[in-house]
Amino acid sequence: MPKTRSLDRDRIADAALELIEKHGLEALTMRRLGGRLGVEGMALYTYVQSKDELLDAVAERVLEGLAREFDRSTSWQERIRRGTLAWAELQERYPRAFPLVFRGSLRTDAVRLLTEELLDALRSAGLDPQATALVYQTVITLVDAALLGRSSWTDEQLEAAWLAGAAVVDVERFPRFGEVAPFAARLTWRQILDSGLDLLLTGLERRLEG
Repeated sequence: MPKTRSLDRDRIADAALELIEKHGLEALTMRRLGGRLGVEGMALYTYVQSKDELLDAVAERVLEGLAREFDRSTSWQERIRRGTLAWAELQERYPRAFPLVFRGSLRTDAVRLLTEELLDALRSAGLDPQATALVYQTVITLVDAALLGRSSWTDEQLEAAWLAGAAVVDVERFPRFGEVAPFAARLTWRQILDSGLDLLLTGLERRLEG
């Protein structure tokens, strides 16, 4: 059984992250986490002062997956796409812990670095600061809403929902639903995200051309 002295903040955060991904955020308690680490739950307070601090530590572990340096030699469109997909990949890798990255007390610049990259890409596209603020906020609002919503469904659940609907729908009353459902059932999350980014970037390109 592990000894208390073998623990540190990183090891505790890793164990908490593993527990969250396996059982859900609501399953995380200090007592349960201590049991996984072979110590009393109270022993964990030697390394984290509160559960809030523990959740911050978990979020920081998740955010370690974000790039710290970016290639600014590519087009602004590619920079937006890469940055957005890097963010989306965090949700894919840690679907249950991902909401924690929105906590405001984190001791990491990972989110700020990505934000700076996206803002710089938009400025390099020719947008002034005011337009950059609006476009940036639009992109992240739509993407974040999609990512947080994705936590409640998978590709398999989406497929099942469309197929179940198609099996009972009255195609005489709703012919387009019956027509489209088989194709919608085969879509993957990545296809949907890529399509959304294409639409956003195409719209922005047309605005800049105009």
